[in-house]
Formats: sequence, structure tokens, C-alpha cells
Amino acid sequence: MRKVAFFTALMFVLISSTAAFAGPAPQKVIDLANSQLAALGTDATVVKAVNTANSENKTLAQIQELDAQWKADKAAGKTAPYMTELMQNDAAKQLNTLMAQHSFITEIFVTDNQGANVAQTGGTGDYWQGDEAKFQKVFQKGILVSDVEQEDGKNISQVSIPVLDGQTHIGTMTIGVDVDQVP
Repeated sequence: MRKVAFFTALMFVLISSTAAFAGPAPQKVIDLANSQLAALGTDATVVKAVNTANSENKTLAQIQELDAQWKADKAAGKTAPYMTELMQNDAAKQLNTLMAQHSFITEIFVTDNQGANVAQTGGTGDYWQGDEAKFQKVFQKGILVSDVEQEDGKNISQVSIPVLDGQTHIGTMTIGVDVDQVP
């Protein structure tokens, strides 16, 4: 009986702890998004990579074909060469440098003006982000801060910002933020 009571109490604490962090991002994450993180969207290496990707003029059909292959490869436990390239190109190296400078960043990925991945610090669920709010709303409204969700035992909010070449919005950057690590 004591084991059941202990287990019940433990589960209550775990569920209560998780629930306490679910929901809107804390103000400190919103403030961070509107200042320090927004500035990352103007990084010269990232801007160059996004401009290069945009100049390739991929059709939506080509992007969706790569997206389907990306998902199939991921489901099969494979990493296609183009996936590896996006994690090892110059922009990805710069993203890793930016991530290393901020202990609260868990991931970064960048898209072109159609939502196709350009560079990333790790694997993503898909190649094309163009059908997702983190892409669409950034192009419509600017910075987007998601609700906090549990990922790998961490309380994560995704912050999506415009990638800007001067005043021109050319792509997006999504940054995973461990809300418990934000000062």
C-alpha cells in the first residue's frame, strides 16, 4: 500500500511539474526573442546562405518532392546526402557557433523564402517548413514565440524570427529555447 501511495504521489509531482511549464512562454523568453534572438536573423553568413537558396528558384513541387524523400529517409533511419549538407554547410557551422554562445539554445534551423531548409544544427522532422505556422506567421507578422512544450526532459519554446537582408525579409530562423536556462 505504501508503494502505491508513493507512486501516486510521485506521479502527481511529475504531472504537476510538467503542467506548470506547459502553456505560454514566460515574458523573459518573449523579451529575449524581441532583442538578442531577433538580431541573429541578420547574421551575414546566414543571410548569404538564404540569398543563395532563394536564387536557386526551386519550384514548390521540387521542394515537396525533397520533403517527401526527407520524411521517408528519416522513417527508414537514413540520412540522405542533402540532409547532411544542410547540417555541415557554412551557415550550419555558423549556427553551431551561435548556439555554442548561448546555453539556452537547443537547436537552430533556417529556411529560404518558401520554407525549405537551408541550414540546421541537427535533424528536423521535415525539409519543408512552408506549411507550418513557424514559417507562415513569421512572414505575416514577424517574430513568433511558441508555447512551452516538453522535449527530451526540457521545457522548450520555439522562437521563429525573420532572416533579414537589410530591410528585406528573405527567410526564417527557428531557435529552440530551453526556458529554464534563460537568465
